[in-house]
Amino acid sequence: MHFLLDTNILIPAEPTSSDDIEPTTPAIVALLGTLSEGGHQAMVHPASMAEIRGDRDAERAQTRSLLLGKYPSLPQPPAMSSRLVAALGSPAAGSHSAIDLLLLSAVEGNAVDYFVTEDDRLHRRAKRVGLADRVLTIADALATVRALFPTVPQSPPFVSPLLAHQLDETDPIFASFRGDYAGFDTWLAKCKREHRQAWVIRAGDRYAGLCIVHHQTPNDYGFQGKTLKICSFKIADEFRGYRYGELLLKTVFGYLVENSYECVFVEAFAKHQELFTLMVDFGFEDARESAQRERVLMKRLRPPTPEVHRLGPLEFNITYGPHAMTLVGAQVLVVPIQPRYHSLLFPELRAQLALPTESHPFGNSIRKAYLCHSKIRRIAAGDVILFYRSQEDPAVTAVGVAEATLVSQSADEIARFVGQRTVYSYVQIQAMASKPVLAVLFRLARALRKPWDLDLLKRTGILKSAPQSFMQVKPEFLPWIATQLAVPH
Repeated sequence: MHFLLDTNILIPAEPTSSDDIEPTTPAIVALLGTLSEGGHQAMVHPASMAEIRGDRDAERAQTRSLLLGKYPSLPQPPAMSSRLVAALGSPAAGSHSAIDLLLLSAVEGNAVDYFVTEDDRLHRRAKRVGLADRVLTIADALATVRALFPTVPQSPPFVSPLLAHQLDETDPIFASFRGDYAGFDTWLAKCKREHRQAWVIRAGDRYAGLCIVHHQTPNDYGFQGKTLKICSFKIADEFRGYRYGELLLKTVFGYLVENSYECVFVEAFAKHQELFTLMVDFGFEDARESAQRERVLMKRLRPPTPEVHRLGPLEFNITYGPHAMTLVGAQVLVVPIQPRYHSLLFPELRAQLALPTESHPFGNSIRKAYLCHSKIRRIAAGDVILFYRSQEDPAVTAVGVAEATLVSQSADEIARFVGQRTVYSYVQIQAMASKPVLAVLFRLARALRKPWDLDLLKRTGILKSAPQSFMQVKPEFLPWIATQLAVPH
């Protein structure tokens, strides 16, 4: 596959001085190595090279042009898309905005499969024009390649719940906190004395991820209801690309639901853009600025009744979920999933595991994908999907909310659509694409504590026999499902 790299990826990868080395450099080096190992093509856009050559520092421009000359230039790149110009505005020739649109036009024109950038403005623009799933951060690019083209898997990490006084403050993950916050060690000592709840993702003898939370009712911002503050949330740079951020956030969401919280918030400096993107994708709102000039991101977990009718079912789930969902305006579908794929896609449902311990990006994530050959095509954003584990202990075990669908017989198109969300490798997708494939992107809303077995589903009338493919639940059975899930209908 072809990966177009932005200059903010290439320059830290080929530093001409110590000033060019950035915190993202180790992850970029890992990405380039993974692309090379998988036989993928890393490319640079001619417009990016022209921008580098236009650097006012002539010596730096010459050195960078020489170093980046090792990357193939995208041949005959598409012209600037008129659709993108209409949506994003007509830029001045040679401006940064013009280069942005040329880079996005290469993605829209399918001249490349993915574009990798750390530029938040480009990510926002990509989202506005429907290209967000193919404009990736370094971490997302790593996750995509590792999911579709697996090599030797990393040893599974373990999410461990512990109290703050059990944390090893000498772990390297704390270095960036000390750089951002004067008096961090004094604060951490306070967390330990207060026995605050924490979780770590362990990778060998290191922390790959860390989260510390604190009950804050009342709080400094006047947020109403029982409120939790996420005090620290960090994935170590060398462990990016495995969806560990979603894995930690999934654990926090479970804690919020279990303990009946109504509100959660986090304070973060604007430079931590990847954290911002993650939180906003799961319904956090940029509420205000803190006294330390951090942004305060807040999420409510108890929707007022009018929201059920004001928001569509997908927006409702994003805003108040993932646990909160609604059947108002949604159809409900049952889909079978084979045990081997079930255990990969929903590792938290393995009987022997109390917490997720799976290293696959799609297992760690809340956002997932499902592929099949179903002839059902009318699956809308917000529709509710009941995942039925077939063969072994057959039962509905998990509930998802659909985001988007694609029907295609092109392996490349399917792979671009599902990215790092799928349990299938690219080779498996190629085999499936011998006939049209239905790809469904969805968000995991619930893992059922007590699965609905086949006998129960037959007694209620929802099923007459074990499902063989996607099937729609008749409207008269929706009240029973709504009652079981305690959701509006």
